[in-house]
Amino acid sequence: MNKITIILIALCMSLLSLNGYAEQSVEDVLSKLEEKMSDIKTLKTGFVQEKKLAIFDREIILKGKIFLKKPDLFAWHTEEPTRYSMIIRDDVILQWDEDIDQVQKVSMKDNPAFQTVVGQMRKWLSGIYMPLLEEYNITVLKQNPVSLKFTPRENTMAYNIINYVRIVFREDERYIHEIYIKEKTGDSTLLRFNDTMLNTPIDDAAWEVKPRG
Repeated sequence: MNKITIILIALCMSLLSLNGYAEQSVEDVLSKLEEKMSDIKTLKTGFVQEKKLAIFDREIILKGKIFLKKPDLFAWHTEEPTRYSMIIRDDVILQWDEDIDQVQKVSMKDNPAFQTVVGQMRKWLSGIYMPLLEEYNITVLKQNPVSLKFTPRENTMAYNIINYVRIVFREDERYIHEIYIKEKTGDSTLLRFNDTMLNTPIDDAAWEVKPRG
């Protein structure tokens, strides 16, 4: 076997390998991601949220931390530029912000729109993607790292609010690197995660809606 033949065989094998990635179905990709994220029991991560409002020519940047403990505990704490906290336990939401300094309690059973938004956010952050096929057309934009585009199907609640959601995963596909949401209004939100820790102990203070001190 001469050198040129060996090179051609190696090239063909490379192309076949790339084609194999391209032919993975969306279901296969979602299933693989769910499997890699299935052993996550707790999550602690920092975030930077860049919000662009269509009517303003500037960005609003928020920074804070997110905590997750499966199956039903979720906490969102904004620390800069203003403090705000949201704790979700089962179907109850507790909110607090430093401007009014009061805790508000909301039942998701009495607020279907809130239930839909929060439910989808928990699915994205928890790595539960297969059920989203019922509500979104999902496209694999890129491999290595995986990037997915979620376009709401007609006759869903999300269709009236969202143009699309794009999620980029970390290179190890163990968690999300960023989420981008384009809304019907022209507003957009980019959420980037940093210092992410998986299956780490979480202090009880993370589940307190009103911060200590």
